[in-house]
Amino acid sequence: MTTGTIATKGTRLYFAASASEILKVACPTGITGFGGPATQIDETCLDSTDMEFFAGMANPGALSVPVNFINRSAAHQALVALKESGEKISFMVVDSDQAGAPVSVDSDGRLVSPGPTTKEFLGYVADIDYNYDLNEIKRATLTIQRSGAVVYDLPAADLA
Repeated sequence: MTTGTIATKGTRLYFAASASEILKVACPTGITGFGGPATQIDETCLDSTDMEFFAGMANPGALSVPVNFINRSAAHQALVALKESGEKISFMVVDSDQAGAPVSVDSDGRLVSPGPTTKEFLGYVADIDYNYDLNEIKRATLTIQRSGAVVYDLPAADLA
């Protein structure tokens, strides 16, 4: 294994269900979509020989989170309710090398990092796509639309 890499096994996703309730998403099987390219602002003049652009505002992407959907999970039930409400809340991905979990929400409703390595962001549950396949378990894919920037809590750099 390359020095400094971490396993995805043990990664957790939390959300602030309310100011006093932090829930861990039960049984996610992946998390993708932290990208979000900046928009392009055209500054091309008529006498330009090529198109010219500068970076505009970032356009936060949507996260895709496949889960083994558990009907009796308080977290999954809360996510269904959040999909219906459209409420924007704080989410946090905690990497596998961080043993802690967020235990509080700040005055702005954002999850407080337990320490490196985490990624916190605001978003809303845009969709829950259920999958019922033959000879399978019930699965779903959560779509979480990010709103604003991701706040990274990274360890001190000690590798080149």
